[in-house]
Amino acid sequence: MTLLQHLEQANYQTPAIDGLQQCSFPRLLQAAKQLRGQHHSVKHQAIAISYTDIVSFCAALLAFDGWCSKLYLLPDNTVLLPAEVLPLSATYVQPSDSKATAQPSEQAATQWFMATSGTTGTPKWIAHSLDSLTRAVKLNAHSKALRWALCYQPTRFAGLQVVLQSLLSGSTLVDCSVGDAELRVSQMRDSKVNAISATPSLWRQLLMTGQLGALALTHLTLGGEIADQAILDTLAQQFPHARLLHIYASTEAGVGFAVADKMAGFPTDWLEHGHSSLCFKVDKQQHLWLKPPQKPDSSLADRLDNDGFLDTEDLVEVTAERVYFLGRASGVINVGGNKVHPEQVEHILLQHPAVLQARVYAKNSSVLGQLVVADVQAEMGCDIKALKLQLIQHCMQYLARYQVPTQLNFVETVATNASGKLSRKTKDMS
Repeated sequence: MTLLQHLEQANYQTPAIDGLQQCSFPRLLQAAKQLRGQHHSVKHQAIAISYTDIVSFCAALLAFDGWCSKLYLLPDNTVLLPAEVLPLSATYVQPSDSKATAQPSEQAATQWFMATSGTTGTPKWIAHSLDSLTRAVKLNAHSKALRWALCYQPTRFAGLQVVLQSLLSGSTLVDCSVGDAELRVSQMRDSKVNAISATPSLWRQLLMTGQLGALALTHLTLGGEIADQAILDTLAQQFPHARLLHIYASTEAGVGFAVADKMAGFPTDWLEHGHSSLCFKVDKQQHLWLKPPQKPDSSLADRLDNDGFLDTEDLVEVTAERVYFLGRASGVINVGGNKVHPEQVEHILLQHPAVLQARVYAKNSSVLGQLVVADVQAEMGCDIKALKLQLIQHCMQYLARYQVPTQLNFVETVATNASGKLSRKTKDMS
């Protein structure tokens, strides 16, 4: 069943989109059918669509799933497309009240292609099916009452997950994917948002505004980065009655699993018994391997073992009760042969009460190969000179010498990439 058919069958009569743009589900379906009629020539072709506005984007997803053979969601113009792909001009879709019908035709088994975030390297295209993308979508009696804030770019994996969850469950979607934290919270408040999915980095930015408590949130999810115990505790304390999840998923592995016990990591017994239709294992190099119910993209064949397990390339630490994420294997900083996980250093820096946000990354060194550098966003009015000394002493107490940042940069804001994640790209020494 296509995405359009799912919504036709559901027959939602509620608002699909609210905020700066408003559109009901019936009008969104009409817009999708009109768009399909306008682009009859792309049937069974490979096309790429970019994001202009939330109504046009959602209409395009509905129109071209099951119509085109391949659907590339173009995050920006820096990701190269295969030669056979037709970039579809991004034209604004104005929903009409006039009746339109879907063009009868043989359905295409559409492959959805999404670009990896390129957090630690060059972005690449990964194929998915609608079934694999919607495996974790939850439908229940309360779904229609949810008003989801879209905080990610909808062309990214995490953003598309929010869009599909909202559309298929009959919830209302509010586009909050651009603007600073204060503007986003203002949009959420004005649109009566009660559900947010964001990276831990963005959650920290939203908390820094001091205005998040004005929202009556009932659903909070974290994903895209490691959710440490500190951010989980902070959100649980501020919204004690809300459902709080941290989600493991990636563009490569697809939909993964959700942890609902408000604890960092996941239970160790999942390694033996599995969870969410997944099988788990950890190898001697501390890589987490997952066996999903659907076959991963063929481009990942070199990361599959004979039993169908996929190397996620995420490093974990296994303890008696929990399995904790350490970071990406490709993101490890090599200091004279010693391995440093940036996330571990950030966790220590964030323990200091004056540190609001931290980003740890590598700088190339002709002597040691790489050095550890940190950008720190501190509370307003801090004595930076004194804080710098305190942070070095704090790191020396909890980290090995090679893990301690050799350079602390105090910044007004900590930069994130288009996926809302902290950038891990290495810089050259100046």
